[in-house]
Amino acid sequence: MRPPKIQPLEIDPHLQARLGVLAEKQGASLADFTESVLRSYTDESERTISEQAEDEGRWQRYLETGVSVPFETVRARLRGFAAEARRTLEGTEGDG
Repeated sequence: MRPPKIQPLEIDPHLQARLGVLAEKQGASLADFTESVLRSYTDESERTISEQAEDEGRWQRYLETGVSVPFETVRARLRGFAAEARRTLEGTEGDG
């Protein structure tokens, strides 16, 4: 059993009503639904921040070294991934 929520969050009444409707349609309590929405948003925001930091690191490495991957190399690798995924998918179609 989860501990009770002890820090109330003030939510605009109109937004609270909208959340309540969505929670009811999903068969969840308002508190559980709202926590789920906030958790999902937080996870996505953290992932975005992490990806931006990774992109910035890559950019800085490029600025320092000038080393890049040619477009044709990237395209060939992506096509290889697509072909592999297609083979995997085709191999699992008969399993069901």
